[in-house]
Amino acid sequence: GRIQAVESALGPAPIADALPFIINPDLLADSVVYSGLDSRLVGKAAYLEAARAWSTVLPQRLRAFEVDSMTTLPPDGRRVVCARYLLRFQAPVPPQVLPAQRARLARARLEITADGWVVVTAQISTTLTLDPSGRVVRHTETLVADPFSVTNSIAHFNLLKARAHARGGAPSALSEPVAYWAALRGMMRIELEEAVRRSQSDELAVLTDASVTDEQFEQAFRWFILQNLLAGAALPATVYLALKAPAI
Repeated sequence: GRIQAVESALGPAPIADALPFIINPDLLADSVVYSGLDSRLVGKAAYLEAARAWSTVLPQRLRAFEVDSMTTLPPDGRRVVCARYLLRFQAPVPPQVLPAQRARLARARLEITADGWVVVTAQISTTLTLDPSGRVVRHTETLVADPFSVTNSIAHFNLLKARAHARGGAPSALSEPVAYWAALRGMMRIELEEAVRRSQSDELAVLTDASVTDEQFEQAFRWFILQNLLAGAALPATVYLALKAPAI
């Protein structure tokens, strides 16, 4: 990807060169905390393990994976570094089983390859807080593009699924359904928070956080599962996409 170089307390552009996966322990504080994209990590060891897994597994599981348009601002007076970048890759287009699916995908006018894949991008906003020595003490990431659009839905779901595979921990026979379930939950949370944000007035959106509590999310997720069970669905990815908001 294209990196816009900056200066930091540790020398010429180490943060910009390290993103999006900071695997150099010298750039991290021992107490570093990562939060975002349905993950929370505490401590340098946990952070490095996850970052190394992401840097290896994502290019393996996401076809034609690349990092592009990396833009990083210098640390401000609060020792905060802001960055934004794209993860671009190819993902399979979900089967179009239901009429709502066919209509929604037709409206998106996707440029589909001969083997049924589409190029998608996930736009990520990153905030790094540095300690007095210039090491990262807090790292937060969010997906900033509209989660209800077709291409963003495909991108976000496949990215979260690949990150779930990187976490591992499940027996090989269960790794795919476990990763699917994690991605489904992650997508639901992102969409719920976006729905909350859109329901707020402009003034309230500035003054308050659009995040939802764990209790609110679990209640909404249980209702989503119940709706699918009542409809006789087995929760394949195709039904999930069909039940999403129709906005593109």
